[in-house]
Amino acid sequence: MESITIEFKGMPLFQKAVFNSPQVMQGTLESFACFFYMVEGSMVSYDARGAHRISEKEAITKNCGSYVQKFIHSQETEKCEAIAIYLYPELLQEIYKNEIPNFIISENTKMPKKQIGNKLIEHYMNNLILFFEDPETLDEELGILKLKELIMILLRSENQESVRNLLSEIFSPINIQLKEVIQNNLFNPLQIEELAFICNMSLSTFKREFKKTFNSSPAKYIKEQRLENAASLLMCDDKSIRDIAFDCGFQDVTTFSDSFHQKYGKSPSQFRKNQIRK
Repeated sequence: MESITIEFKGMPLFQKAVFNSPQVMQGTLESFACFFYMVEGSMVSYDARGAHRISEKEAITKNCGSYVQKFIHSQETEKCEAIAIYLYPELLQEIYKNEIPNFIISENTKMPKKQIGNKLIEHYMNNLILFFEDPETLDEELGILKLKELIMILLRSENQESVRNLLSEIFSPINIQLKEVIQNNLFNPLQIEELAFICNMSLSTFKREFKKTFNSSPAKYIKEQRLENAASLLMCDDKSIRDIAFDCGFQDVTTFSDSFHQKYGKSPSQFRKNQIRK
C-alpha cells in the first residue's frame, strides 16, 4: 500500500492511500471520526450502525468505533485510491474556540439547505489532492481552513441533519449496545469474528455476551433470523431466490437452499409456490 499523510500537531489529518484490491481492512477509530472519500474503486464499510456503501467519487463520515471495510477496484484498474480526513474532537474544539458550535448541536439553528451533491465534494477533494504532491505547502493555518471548509460544505448539503448528528457525536460519543449492533448488521455478509471485532470484543467474550443477550449462539441466532427474513421476502417479494439469499446475508444459494429446507421442510421455490396458492 502506498500512503501519504499530512500531519497537524503530530496527528494524521489528511491521508491518501493507493492499494491493490479486492482487500478487507479492519480498524478502530478510538476517539475521533473520519471523512472517507473514494477517488477510485468502491467500498462497503460495516460498523456498529450497519453497512455503508460508497462508489467512486462518493464519501461517508465514519464515527468512533471499530469497523470492517471491503474494497473492490473498478473495471479500469486493479487498484483502489482513497482519501481520509480525520476529525479530532480536541482539534474541532480548538478551531471553534473550545465551544461546540451551535450549528452542530442546536436543532433550531439551520444552515441554508442547498442541493450540494458529489460535484462540490469532488472539487474539494481534487484541490486537496494537489497538497499531497507537496505536503509542506499545507501549513497549520491552511490546514485549519481546509478542515473548516469541509465541515461547512457538509452542513450545507441536503444531508445536513445526519451530518450534524454525526459531528455532534464526535463531542459526545454514543455507546451502542451489543443488541443494536447485531440488529444493524443482521443481514450483512460478515463473519462471526468480524462482528466480534466491530463490538470491540475478543471472539470468546463476544460469544459469551451474545449468549447472555440472545440466549443462543451467534451462528444459530443469526442463521434463524436470516431464514425467517427470507421466508417473509419469499411471500411478498418477486425478487429471484438468488437475490433474496444475498439480501439476507447468505454467501451462496446452495447453502441458503439447504438451510431453508432444513428449517421449513421445503425448498425456497416450493415454499413460494405454496404461498402463492394460499
